[in-house]
Amino acid sequence: MNLVYKILICFSIMQSMSINIVAQITDNKPVEKKAAIVVDYTNGQKILYSDRSREKRYPASLTKMMTVYLLFDALKNKKVSLNTKFRVSKYATAQAPSKLGLKVGTNISVSDAIKALFVKSANDVAVVVAEGLAGSVGKFCKLMNRKSRMLGMRNTHFENSSGLPDWNQTSTAEDMAKLGMALFSDFPKYRHYLALKKFSYGKKEYKTHCKILKWYKGADVAKTGYICASGFNLLVSASRYDKTGRSRRLFVVVMGGDNAKARDLYAGQLMDKYFDNYKISAQKPKDLLRKKSLTAQISKSEMLEDVIQSDNEIVISNFNKMLDDLYKDNDECLLSEEEIIVHPKKHKTKKSKKRN
Repeated sequence: MNLVYKILICFSIMQSMSINIVAQITDNKPVEKKAAIVVDYTNGQKILYSDRSREKRYPASLTKMMTVYLLFDALKNKKVSLNTKFRVSKYATAQAPSKLGLKVGTNISVSDAIKALFVKSANDVAVVVAEGLAGSVGKFCKLMNRKSRMLGMRNTHFENSSGLPDWNQTSTAEDMAKLGMALFSDFPKYRHYLALKKFSYGKKEYKTHCKILKWYKGADVAKTGYICASGFNLLVSASRYDKTGRSRRLFVVVMGGDNAKARDLYAGQLMDKYFDNYKISAQKPKDLLRKKSLTAQISKSEMLEDVIQSDNEIVISNFNKMLDDLYKDNDECLLSEEEIIVHPKKHKTKKSKKRN
């Protein structure tokens, strides 16, 4: 058998293997394109808008909402306290970014763990919490899946506590909205954690990936998620009042966004549309009824439609510049382009560069 013939046979085998792998991934892979849902939390959790909201997607770090839900549940039932410390295992430290960079054998408090999960979206902390509450990630996932069924999340399955790549870990925009609303409604004592914009741990200060909290008026709950296979995911909630004092709270989920800025703008536009006449942010409506200039409104992070409908080029320019500056550091993209959908045990733990 000559060399050329051997090469052709090898190429044929490799091509066949590639086709089989692609077919396997395609069979399990959720549909493409964006999915979105808007839910009126105030009025019976009525669905106001739905686009592919029941099609399966990879939840990425939206997964951590369930990890935090179970942690809040343990706090509520006094199984742990905010000062309880969880020990860091070798397996936890081996997780891919984003992470805090915890050291084997050290401890982290429940309070710091919650902050790290929502602000930093730390994958090492997600494992620490799973092991601290259930003994192992596998046992914790059983709790996650049991709770998801209790919450009516019929199209969700969890294989890990972080959202790192696993082709069996899927959910839907509708299910993520249900989870976000449950997290908000079941634990009012801990709601302030859901709106944190930064926290300090050790000698470092970490800023949130949820940048929509910084510019969309009334937004006070947000969680982002990203892996290459999922695109950019977001759950966000905001509340508004109308001039009579009536309130409305919306929950919006967008999955499969092209980038963080486009995803957040889309979520903002959806909220604007369904807030309609509810144009005064929460927090003392009577104090906010005073008239402000449009420039002052934008500087206070007013509604997106105020910018879209403005004829003031300076206001529009300032708003666009603010967004460009806010999203120039694409800090959600900490996994490499070469990432494939694999089980976490097969995921190589190597440092990956941020993509610009």
